[in-house]
Amino acid sequence: MFNNFLNNYLRCYYTSFLKINISKFNQSHNEWITRGIKVSCKRKKELFVLCKISNNHNLRLYYKKYCLILTRVICNAKKLHYNNIILRSKNKVKSTWKIINSERGITHQDTSIPLLELDDKLIKNQHKIANLFNITSYRWQTINVNKNKDVNLTMINPINYLFKYYKNPFTKINWQYASTNKIDKIIKSLKPKNTYGYDKISNFIIKLSSPYIISPLTHICNAALSSGVFPDRLKYAIVKPIFKKGNKQDISNYRPISLLTSFSKVFEKLIYNRLHTHFEMNNILVQEQFGFRMQHSTEQAAVF
Repeated sequence: MFNNFLNNYLRCYYTSFLKINISKFNQSHNEWITRGIKVSCKRKKELFVLCKISNNHNLRLYYKKYCLILTRVICNAKKLHYNNIILRSKNKVKSTWKIINSERGITHQDTSIPLLELDDKLIKNQHKIANLFNITSYRWQTINVNKNKDVNLTMINPINYLFKYYKNPFTKINWQYASTNKIDKIIKSLKPKNTYGYDKISNFIIKLSSPYIISPLTHICNAALSSGVFPDRLKYAIVKPIFKKGNKQDISNYRPISLLTSFSKVFEKLIYNRLHTHFEMNNILVQEQFGFRMQHSTEQAAVF
């Protein structure tokens, strides 16, 4: 069901939005430059030329005063523009650092990994580099589990853990069917990002097209809840190694991030809401559980 839905959606998407090349050569990145500032800068150049060909002392004083006033106007315009960006942003710290880096001339770093060093050998083959990241990630997880001496390896199974420490049986969860209104609220709660997974459909596109896809998407979500089957095409993710610091040829200086599809986030939010409601109503989560809970933070965990 989901495969047919996604194929139809992608066909409509690619036929409606064709790729075009847009030249940004003449576009200015300084959005704070107004028409008045452009006129004033042009006037400043004219005064500069007049001062060069003339020995008029009053003209030079007027030019210096004009430059001083123009500098103040530009500073105020930039300050107002950046303040508006920070106020409209949901992540103000990230927006602030983005502005600081742009003023310092720091552009986006190249995310490609041309080569890696392993056992004093340089690896340039991209296929081998990808496999090396997969192997290293698996070894890192295995080493961390083995280093934790407090973990009983025979009790890693969560079902066995629950049967051991919880004597009373839990209330069975009631998977209520989702309504179109619920799916609409979930789609609206998604952040309007332009990042996307392998299907190249971003949250922003889904939010725009939500009135046309809510009914079939709700039907598919309810079918997934009733059958207990999560669509296979929602399990794929684009894993990208992000460089942190240090030597770029050292694989330990990277951390992986997964770019999920936007439709998978709708399914996950629906299942999360059902699980969270069940846990809260039956008082399953202990007080020491602070992660991934509303109104709980790391500060409260440290105080506790």
